[in-house]
Amino acid sequence: MEELIPILAIICAIGLPIVTGMVLGILRIKATNMERMGLINQGIIPPDSPMKEKKRNPNRLVSLRNGIVLITLGIGIIVGLLCSEYLIIDRENLFFWVIGASVVFFLGVGYLTYFLVVQKMPHLEQRDSEEGEKEAEQE
Repeated sequence: MEELIPILAIICAIGLPIVTGMVLGILRIKATNMERMGLINQGIIPPDSPMKEKKRNPNRLVSLRNGIVLITLGIGIIVGLLCSEYLIIDRENLFFWVIGASVVFFLGVGYLTYFLVVQKMPHLEQRDSEEGEKEAEQE
């Protein structure tokens, strides 16, 4: 009986969310199918795929933000480790706080850097949307 407790805990922790996701996915597919069949019975031709009808232009600034934030995150970890290694620290838990404060500080610096870089490019998104409209008109 005692051997079943860990097995049951693993099955519940891993299997239950997977089964729940599968059941919700199947119910969503059934509901979409019923909706499409109802439209077809009324003589209305439904669109092929509701997910594909919107073609979005990706935001190119997201990659810039992620790059700046990841670089500053790495710098924060390195500076925190160097500070905790070479500074004289008496308490053991202060090691954690030095690294944590360094990471948070450099993440803030990264977000500020991103803000200042994007602020100097005010027409970037507007220019991208105008180019997309021109391409749509040419087609």
